[in-house]
Amino acid sequence: MRTRLGPWRVLDVLVVALPAAVLADVVGLGAPVLFVLSALAVIPLAGLVGRSTEVLAERVGGSKGALLNATFGNVAELLIAALLVVNGEIPVLKASITGSIIGNLLLLLGVSMVVAAHDKSEVPITVTSRVQATMLFLAMGILLLPTVFSFRPESSTARLDEVSGLVALILFAVYALSMLFMLRTNRHQFQEDGEGSGGEGSDGRGSGGDGAGVEEEQAGGKEQAGEAAEDGRPTWSVKGAVVVLAVATALVAVAAEMVAGSVEEAGSALGLHSGFIGFVILPLVGNAAEQFSALGLAAKDRLGVASEIAVGASMQLAMFVVPILVLLGLVTGNPFDLAFSPLELSALIIGTLLTRHLLDDGKANWLEGVMLLGLYLAFAGAVFFADLSG
Repeated sequence: MRTRLGPWRVLDVLVVALPAAVLADVVGLGAPVLFVLSALAVIPLAGLVGRSTEVLAERVGGSKGALLNATFGNVAELLIAALLVVNGEIPVLKASITGSIIGNLLLLLGVSMVVAAHDKSEVPITVTSRVQATMLFLAMGILLLPTVFSFRPESSTARLDEVSGLVALILFAVYALSMLFMLRTNRHQFQEDGEGSGGEGSDGRGSGGDGAGVEEEQAGGKEQAGEAAEDGRPTWSVKGAVVVLAVATALVAVAAEMVAGSVEEAGSALGLHSGFIGFVILPLVGNAAEQFSALGLAAKDRLGVASEIAVGASMQLAMFVVPILVLLGLVTGNPFDLAFSPLELSALIIGTLLTRHLLDDGKANWLEGVMLLGLYLAFAGAVFFADLSG
């Protein structure tokens, strides 16, 4: 196993927080300490999962590689969210999903634009990220329906769960077809897009399934390994990547269980309602390694990849993770309906609409990044004063 330490991998030292969290749980140091330590432990473990999955996706290539990325790309968020469903923390889960989607769209993409374009008039945006933004806008339109239905006189808890289940199936079906479109039917369009932007489309977080450029990277051979070393990406063997993926996923599950189990009590002790923790803190924890990677790429004038990471992760969350959580809620007896609060729904729709509008011309500048950041801070401030967990 050979790796070169990238600038963001200083986060790996946070792995010591996991044994510290286990010790805090055994000793009984309290929910706030347990929550902070376990949340910090998720960050490096999620990074290890992402890096090992990237290695396997490059080796497998094509649709299989994209499927690997789609399955494990959001594993930390998925595990935390799944445990929130099992624990019946549905309001916190809704806040977390909303915060993750607009956190990627507004916070991560906004900072990336500022970093990449602060000394330029404009920076190009790839076709892939624009398609992802359009797909995400469609997803928000579909997610709007259960909330609208909840105000109908014929609405009931059972009916709302049925509508949510139908919406979840539609979202997943459209997501699967979008992967087929980008990875097979029109694969050449997205590969050419990657070549035209300096190889940006070949990053592990490429098209809708996070891997439209995987085949192009796989063909790179030694050149690919050299680029990986230059970017601080791992050049592990397949066997090593499988071992790292298995161990890191198991450890993420342990840390996620402690995070989900302590979030409400920790919020009360820290003077923060659990809705704010779900909206702001949990998304930052679950996406920390990914965000660091995207910002590193933006600093290297690779905003195309950074935008694909940000928009693609949000699209994957809305169209892949949410349907899984709805199904899990039905199986566990803790139904996860998709009726969001007006504040959450406003954040999702306005954030997606602004992002799609800014990306539509295929260019970005630092002022557009400031616009995205301003909108994110406004919603985060509103959530701080509005308890979404009630």
